[in-house]
Amino acid sequence: MKYFDFHTHAFVDSLAERAVGQIAALSGDVRPHTDGTLRDLLRAMREDGVNASVIASIATKATQFEPILEWSKQIKSEHVFPFASVHPDDPDPEGKVQMIVDAGLKGLKIHPFYQNAAVDDPRWFRLYDAWQDTGLPILFHTGFDVAFPELDICTPLRFRKVFDNFPKLVMVMAHMGGWICYEDFLMSDMCGENVFIDTSCSARFCPIDLGAEIVKKHGADNILFATDCPWGVQREHIDFVKKICPDERGREDIFYRNAERLLGIEVTEKLPE
Repeated sequence: MKYFDFHTHAFVDSLAERAVGQIAALSGDVRPHTDGTLRDLLRAMREDGVNASVIASIATKATQFEPILEWSKQIKSEHVFPFASVHPDDPDPEGKVQMIVDAGLKGLKIHPFYQNAAVDDPRWFRLYDAWQDTGLPILFHTGFDVAFPELDICTPLRFRKVFDNFPKLVMVMAHMGGWICYEDFLMSDMCGENVFIDTSCSARFCPIDLGAEIVKKHGADNILFATDCPWGVQREHIDFVKKICPDERGREDIFYRNAERLLGIEVTEKLPE
């Protein structure tokens, strides 16, 4: 079996210790599994047999776009797929979209909590409109966040407005459709729609029976294996997927086939030592 982790985080070496430490200080007993560097992410991938990963960066202010883009260009490979990030206050989102496409990156990451804008805030709409024409996915943080108060800014129902107004947008709703909002996603009209969800940071928090119901209703062909590493452990999420999806073909879809289809790639064999 091949494994493509659709949702991880890593940082430039000079920032990794501080970034992981600051997040960990706000995250209670959710402890990091790596030191936040690309090197340590690759180590964890080798240990758990993960073939490739998305690295999702977050621009917490508009001026961070270009440093993130440049680092992403440096680290991208057949095993590492960096996603860019655009801030909602960026004055030229259309131009940024073209720069991302020209750089050969495969996706975009949005985190409404860290970027201080609800997922359906009109400040995003120029970006959504430009991005939907690329055919590439946006990976959205969905639900609540362990480091923030439980604010309703990207819970499952919030995505309906985005889905209805930007019909060509390829949406990935992280954390089984909403971190600690799993039942809300299951009962919402987004479950079963033509959107993807990922399994990131769910092995510890999403009940197995509820996860199995989501797989049954939403379909294994719309679910992506993901961990949120360093906040989720890859081998634990492999076991989680096996428990919520009893069908072997469905597991293959979740573990790597859906990512291949979504990004237009073929997952390669194990990482070189």
